[in-house]
Amino acid sequence: MNTQKKLFLLPYRFQTVGCILAGIGLVMWIILSIAGFESMTVFHWALYGTLVIYVGLFLIGFSREKREDEFTLHLRTSSALTAMLVIFGLKILLTFVTSYLRWKDVISKDGMVEDLAHSLTSLGMVFFLYLFIYKIRLTRFNKESKKLND
Repeated sequence: MNTQKKLFLLPYRFQTVGCILAGIGLVMWIILSIAGFESMTVFHWALYGTLVIYVGLFLIGFSREKREDEFTLHLRTSSALTAMLVIFGLKILLTFVTSYLRWKDVISKDGMVEDLAHSLTSLGMVFFLYLFIYKIRLTRFNKESKKLND
């Protein structure tokens, strides 16, 4: 099966563009986080930084590899499934933990813990975890295949 014709993937060079955008967004977000979110202008720029990070991650995740074949397709799908299962399990665990802690009056009712739990289990985190797992598996495979070829 020729995966390049069956899948909608961006050209390989978009990975470089994605890395640059994600780096710029991350630096922007860190600098603005240090500055504090008291001002609405700073808060809006931090949201723009987050958006730039997500666009960069999207470009990295949906760009072809130098050698795109059935195995990379398998790595993509298994990494996406693993990421979704991990985040879904984390969501269930955090829901029970925060409910229990609220019931025991260990945490306040201001919602900060729930906001953190929501951030850790958001769609962006699923995508970030997918990319992390996929790139680790791809790197490990490339190292093993290089050892076999030597």
